[in-house]
Amino acid sequence: MRVYFSFLSAALFLTSALPAQEAASPDFFENKVRPVLAANCYSCHSKTAVSGLRVNSREALLKGGTAGPALVPGDPEKSLLITAISHTDPKLKMPMGNKLKPEEIAALTDWVRAGAVWPEAPPAPVKPAAAPGAESADEDLTAEMRNWWSFRPLSKVEVPEPKARGWAKSDIDKFILARLEKEGVQPVAPADRRTLIRRVTLDLTGLPPTPQEVTAFLNDKSPDAYAKLVERLLASPAYGERWGRFWLDVVRYGEDDTRGLAPGGKGHEPYKFAYLFRDWVIRAFNDDMPFDQFVKAHLAADQMDEKQRARLLPALGFLGQGPWYYDLTEPPVARADERHERVDTTTRAFLGLTVGCARCHDHKYDPVSIKDYYALAAVFNATNYHEYPMVPEKTAE
Repeated sequence: MRVYFSFLSAALFLTSALPAQEAASPDFFENKVRPVLAANCYSCHSKTAVSGLRVNSREALLKGGTAGPALVPGDPEKSLLITAISHTDPKLKMPMGNKLKPEEIAALTDWVRAGAVWPEAPPAPVKPAAAPGAESADEDLTAEMRNWWSFRPLSKVEVPEPKARGWAKSDIDKFILARLEKEGVQPVAPADRRTLIRRVTLDLTGLPPTPQEVTAFLNDKSPDAYAKLVERLLASPAYGERWGRFWLDVVRYGEDDTRGLAPGGKGHEPYKFAYLFRDWVIRAFNDDMPFDQFVKAHLAADQMDEKQRARLLPALGFLGQGPWYYDLTEPPVARADERHERVDTTTRAFLGLTVGCARCHDHKYDPVSIKDYYALAAVFNATNYHEYPMVPEKTAE
């Protein structure tokens, strides 16, 4: 969406050298086309279908709205979509009150000229019928949204067989080597043993190997010397200390909180027992705790098997050491902000999704609605702060 014909002509000229096959590729669509449509058009032309037009599928664009078909594959000049975003028609300028960047106009134009390829999505899973009169919570989820890369189930892929097979020691190596060969890049030579022990020790423990450890590894000529080295490092307490730290970053570990009523006006108040959560995470890594148990303990340790509950309770620090806003704003707002922070952090950490956006609107890319957000927020609304003794009650007394 820029100015009139002269401007559009310049944009088209700048991209005329773009190979048609590139603009016709699924990657081009996912990287250059879909993000522009989602960010600028979906708010009016997806579920709401202003003027009868949806732009969230190829079929919808071909059907068009009240003004007629919005897309003529292969012919940008006859496509109302391109007319609207280029502002060549005074009566048809989109998006409303805004103009796309020149490179965005050029990308959409190239995409239409190349045939408007829209990667096919598999059919949506069959949903159970809703009860009579009940509203379906996911009625607006399209097959395409369900096919978003992060929601696809794991599938078995064929392992490539690169030419220089001798370099590859595992299937992962074969994938790497196949890509190197595709790009015309030669793999580097294997690391010498002194470099190898330094790399793996730093990776697994964050510490360099001692001179004695280096000497022992260099002198170990057994075929499983490297495997023994890795097992020793994984058994080191430093392993959990290094890798637990990465997880603590994911779950926004902190040892104090902003406080409006903090003593002495210092502006923050320490979490006295935050270290219990930190130490629990480190122990979980070093004890090889199963991941499903690790996740459940973060969210509901107090509801887990009573026999192991005591050792899992510190995991609830994940929820307890988030920010508390009770003395920083009005109580209803404070509670809403606290719930929001828990929803946002939990979904980022365990789902890899920024669900917090849905506090105000349905997601544009992921199938996450505002209903989903408040359903999750309702769970945290029923969750209250509570301190548990780490020893039996009589001992604590």
